[in-house]
Amino acid sequence: MQQNNRCLEEPHYIEEDEIDLRELWQTIVKGKKVIATVMFLVVTATFVYVMSIPNVYKSETVLIPVSDSSGPNLGGLGGLAAMAGVSLGGGGSMTPDTAFNTLLNDYEFMKKFVEENKVVAYYNSADVDKNYVFALNFRTLYDLFHSTEKEDKNYEDQVYNTIKKVKSNMSISSDKKTALISVSYSDSDRTYPPKIINAFLRDASSYLVENNLRIIDNKLNYFSKEMQKADAFELRQSLSSMISQILQEKVMMKSKQYYQCDVLTPPTVAYVKDKTKPKRGLILVVSFITSLILGVFLVFFLEFLKKDEEAETNE
Repeated sequence: MQQNNRCLEEPHYIEEDEIDLRELWQTIVKGKKVIATVMFLVVTATFVYVMSIPNVYKSETVLIPVSDSSGPNLGGLGGLAAMAGVSLGGGGSMTPDTAFNTLLNDYEFMKKFVEENKVVAYYNSADVDKNYVFALNFRTLYDLFHSTEKEDKNYEDQVYNTIKKVKSNMSISSDKKTALISVSYSDSDRTYPPKIINAFLRDASSYLVENNLRIIDNKLNYFSKEMQKADAFELRQSLSSMISQILQEKVMMKSKQYYQCDVLTPPTVAYVKDKTKPKRGLILVVSFITSLILGVFLVFFLEFLKKDEEAETNE
């Protein structure tokens, strides 16, 4: 008996579902003008936006890290040096990409870098956008939304904002398989990335090499003193060998263009059509789909409000 009742009720549910779908479609058709208006406004606003933003270009250099051993075999001399308060650890124990990233995130180093290389002045100049490239070479919308006069900001704020911009635009990474190091920089002025990449690698390498040379000089001073005090021939021979290896390390440190790296491919100015972003077509497609969903939602919401008002009026 229950099965018969269930069978009789099923067509009723199916019929209600069909009526609901038909009503939904009718609501959408009835509100097609609202949907079209929403889509037109959203897509138009998105089109204006994507036409007002300049192209962004990326330049990249690839470095070959020099294979560096963990340092000369110190044997018992390492413990003796540690007791004397002298660090004999290999200056190159930190990989170049880690060292470069460490300096990129060091505020004091970056402050000196952006000031000495006039990066602050560059990004805060009135003509910073003179080389920007736009879709269809149409920059009227950009000029409309961007004043030619720069805001009068505090100098420390300018430095801070410039450091943030450089850090966000620069990427330093290492390939785990090949160990090659990639240093890239993105900017709307396609001529600028190679300049700032070379400047950063030069200054960072200079800082790191000077720091490592101080460590090497400490080693040399320590072993030279120990050699003068040593009486045993074997110990003097071992110390002499260590000094020779450290001197080789010092020469090798100075021979590289960048810190423990050789250049595989230098940074170059990107071709004018080889932009990395914005993806204007993709942005417009997403905007079209989003506006369609938003328009349909608005139509259903308005229909809900209308039915709610009618229900209150009937009561």
